[in-house]
Amino acid sequence: MTFLHALLLKCLRKINGERTIYSIYHLLAGKKSSQTLQDAHLFHLAPFFKTMPDINRSRFNRYIQYLIEQNDLDYDSRTFTAHITEKGIKTYTEYFEKIPVLKYLHGLKYQDATIQMWNRLTLLVQALSHLNHADKRYHPVNRDPEIHLWVKNYVLENKINRTDLSFRLYEELQALLRPPFPEDPVTVIWRLSGYQMIGWTDKQTAEYLHVEQTEYHFRFLNGLHYWLQTIMKDPQKFRVMHSIIADLYQKFPLTKTAQRTAELLAANLSVEEVASRRHLKQSTIEDHIIEIAMNDLTFSIEPFIDEQLVNEILSTAKQLKVKKLKPIKEKIGASSYFQIRLALARLGGEE
Repeated sequence: MTFLHALLLKCLRKINGERTIYSIYHLLAGKKSSQTLQDAHLFHLAPFFKTMPDINRSRFNRYIQYLIEQNDLDYDSRTFTAHITEKGIKTYTEYFEKIPVLKYLHGLKYQDATIQMWNRLTLLVQALSHLNHADKRYHPVNRDPEIHLWVKNYVLENKINRTDLSFRLYEELQALLRPPFPEDPVTVIWRLSGYQMIGWTDKQTAEYLHVEQTEYHFRFLNGLHYWLQTIMKDPQKFRVMHSIIADLYQKFPLTKTAQRTAELLAANLSVEEVASRRHLKQSTIEDHIIEIAMNDLTFSIEPFIDEQLVNEILSTAKQLKVKKLKPIKEKIGASSYFQIRLALARLGGEE
């Protein structure tokens, strides 16, 4: 039993057969469809969104097959749904009781910014280290042209000299690695490369820490998500690190297209007007509204659904113990599927 096996069991128990097993695959991979984003909220799986962006379907299937063979899952190949057996519940519960909680992990809020933060930071640390030793010949740890351009411009445009910049960055990283940093500092710091020093791989670091590799991956993310939250709480204390992520972090992590819809709605355009202006289907704009409502609790849903209907939908969902739209629609014929989804988007914040 690896961390990923246990995590899959936990996630599949959350959806309780109301979605296919591939809803979990899309969640871990970070698919930004309206369905996956809403599932992340509805089933309280947002911490794990996009935490495994490189996972592929065949690997996912192998893990599922293993769980089936271990009698941890009852799988229906016709509907692609699965229910956790009593053995499966016991297995993953006992596994997570033995390891520390991933207190700061929240993929939906932080993962996009975290990936870019790490890419920029690793190349910046490497570049500054070599520049301070007057060595311009090295193999960059990241080959993304956008990351290269960002680091180049950042070093050129920074008003303090490179030595001072390096020292300030070093001090900030030290502060970020002190308690209450949730992991062993080695989890993160030994992954960095510099002058005559090559950072370790995730496999090497996991072996050194005597941690199973998939668990290490999530502990690494837990540490980086802690960094992001800490930096955003006190940007003056972490000026260099904040300057690395300032253009990446969104308080409300909306897709770009949903953000544009939010701007037009804020200008008091109707759903029909927004759809016409953007040359999109009305159903697509409705998907954006669901996404906005899930992420921004200050966003008013009153123009689309009255409070009485919201309460009726939420009451019915709790009574039926489901989050599928069809059973709720059969009970409340006066509501549209859009209105049910909108009400459930707010339910996602409640256990």
